[in-house]
Amino acid sequence: MSTASSPVQEQKQRVENLLQKLNGLIKKLPTTVPCGSKDGPIAKHFSDYAYDTSEGPFFTFNQSWERVFQCVDSEKQYLVVRGKYGLDLVHAYITHFSKISGIEANNGLDMVAQRVDGLITLIETM
Repeated sequence: MSTASSPVQEQKQRVENLLQKLNGLIKKLPTTVPCGSKDGPIAKHFSDYAYDTSEGPFFTFNQSWERVFQCVDSEKQYLVVRGKYGLDLVHAYITHFSKISGIEANNGLDMVAQRVDGLITLIETM
């Protein structure tokens, strides 16, 4: 009997590992990094956990992600914000969506991992 993990299990583990790394980076953000505001783009797009069941959870996750993080590189630094309306909210959103049944369809988990990896890189380059 094989003990090899499935590609989906491997993707889930990768996302979980990236989320742990992201959480560590968020917790270490210096106090000089501003706090997010309740009317900012992160709070606006990462607060609602409802998703369209016909489109699937990745569609909703990705739509929120693109509305916030799909901007010119020079603007991305302004998205690195602390507090409950900052990257803590993004982390909670990713954690929630990465555990929803169906997120793995059409390589969704791998794409979530790519987005988290990109966010980690953004934080590390600041």
